[in-house]
Amino acid sequence: MNLDAVIVAAGSSTRFGGADKLFADLCGTPVIAWSLSAFEQVEAVDRIFVVTNPANFERVRAIGRAVAPARFAEAVPGGARRRDSVEAGLRVATSRYVAIHDGARPLVTIETIAACIAAAEGKPGAIVAVPVTDTIKEVREGMVIGHPERTMLWAAQTPQVVLRRAWLDAAQTADDDETDDAAMLARFGLETAVVPGDAANLKITRLLDLEIATAVLRSRGVTACA
Repeated sequence: MNLDAVIVAAGSSTRFGGADKLFADLCGTPVIAWSLSAFEQVEAVDRIFVVTNPANFERVRAIGRAVAPARFAEAVPGGARRRDSVEAGLRVATSRYVAIHDGARPLVTIETIAACIAAAEGKPGAIVAVPVTDTIKEVREGMVIGHPERTMLWAAQTPQVVLRRAWLDAAQTADDDETDDAAMLARFGLETAVVPGDAANLKITRLLDLEIATAVLRSRGVTACA
């Protein structure tokens, strides 16, 4: 199946030291450009919309036209919360399914995107996730109150592919935010498929993450990181 993609890039980067992490230099290329380039190379993707702060429109448009000339469609104004930005992207997309990706995950591979799209077909959606390796505790007011079974826990990544209409309808049931798009679909009891992800598909949150991403790209043989 073919679909539109929405790359969410409207965050405030508060934990990144003040600068906008989406435009931080990653091996000579802005962080956001890596995701755009990956989605550009996926045959199933028809159009790419980037949801961002209007102040960044011209920068995003210039990057999109440079690295995703065949599929970059437009920059879209984001909202205060992730769900608001995703909704803005879904309302300009027109495909039955839409792939949603965090612009701060620059190391996503073409294969991972394609696998998530394929897994979603005929289902409410699909997400990329990896099994949790740490022991997780539930904590309240500094005290451990729960010990979840680790074998049942997976850490969600993006992309996440959803039925566009189902996500939008689920969002209308309450104005609460959701941590990801599978959680939004779950409001209607809709279950999403899980595609095994990659530990390297990290989200750039702090400056240290940028250093790790550089090391990963170097290991992949990206000459600009040498």
